[in-house]
Amino acid sequence: MHIIVSRGTIFDVVRTGGGVRTLNGIDLERLEEALQAVEEQWRDPEKRTVLGKRRARALWRGGMRSTVRTGTGGRFEVDEGLEPSAGEPTPTSVEYLIGSLAGCVLLTFVYLATLRGIEVQDAEVSVEGELGNVCNFLGLSDEGTPGFTKVSLTLYVRSGAEEERIRQAFEEAVRRSPVYRTMEGCVSLSTSLRVLTP
Repeated sequence: MHIIVSRGTIFDVVRTGGGVRTLNGIDLERLEEALQAVEEQWRDPEKRTVLGKRRARALWRGGMRSTVRTGTGGRFEVDEGLEPSAGEPTPTSVEYLIGSLAGCVLLTFVYLATLRGIEVQDAEVSVEGELGNVCNFLGLSDEGTPGFTKVSLTLYVRSGAEEERIRQAFEEAVRRSPVYRTMEGCVSLSTSLRVLTP
């Protein structure tokens, strides 16, 4: 395997002394080093399985609340919102799901735009989903599905780059997003792009 993204990308500019060291808040030299380390791990069959493995564990906190701890040391709270809570509202599981989709596609886009030398001045992903039957989740009905039946995603991006280059990076981001690719076989997904003038 060879890192596909290393050919004809911003790294060529860095290696030839083009002066660009960071783009979109990403340190390009550190990024290239990280990609090389991942490629090296991928070549080792024993390390390859570890490279793609992710873990999470949810601990019940009483009522309809839980704390999720991830294998990387992250932590977040989930609250299904069936009872009033004091303080800041905590997202529900399905809000985390569509939020993860938004974050994954957005960061994949920024990463790919950076590799192509596209400066992103501002970017935002908006996701809206429709649950099939909330009453199914609550045990009040057996009809339909408690899961999402439709999810739409829109990327809003402000950049001085040509719209076609932005569109190509967005289409590839959707194709390479782990969360999008996981969801696409389970729910009807639609995407759109809105390029804003700088």
